[in-house]
Amino acid sequence: MSIAIHEIRRVFRYNGVALPDVPGMEPKEVRDLYSAQYPELISAEIEAGEVRDGVQEYTFRKAVGTKGRTAAEGERLAALKAAVAEESEGRMDRTGKLVRALTRRGAQERGSSWGAFVLRTRRDGNEPHTTRILPPSDMLAPLP
Repeated sequence: MSIAIHEIRRVFRYNGVALPDVPGMEPKEVRDLYSAQYPELISAEIEAGEVRDGVQEYTFRKAVGTKGRTAAEGERLAALKAAVAEESEGRMDRTGKLVRALTRRGAQERGSSWGAFVLRTRRDGNEPHTTRILPPSDMLAPLP
């Protein structure tokens, strides 16, 4: 019985693209080399596949996550979203943050000014009551 030696060819893949192998380099070194072309590879994980028909496939997977995010911040964001939904549906009392921001004198003055402007520009002599047009939110002052 004789022993046959077959060279294993390596194939590197990232985002469905086959990247050419660089002989003599470890998979980590190949990843670092291609990170100049694909910066997201700097923190990518290397997954080695099984050897099939003399070919071993290495896949670079982007490290997915949220930088610096903790579980407590996710809970706070969910609580804020729920509070905004309740306020927008009118299910909260008048102590809500959105209500406080909108009842400030500056916000009311801007809203009144826009309302007066729209009423003056849209007034038709034959129509005693015109529909009030509200300006888009990006035209109003930002909320604190």
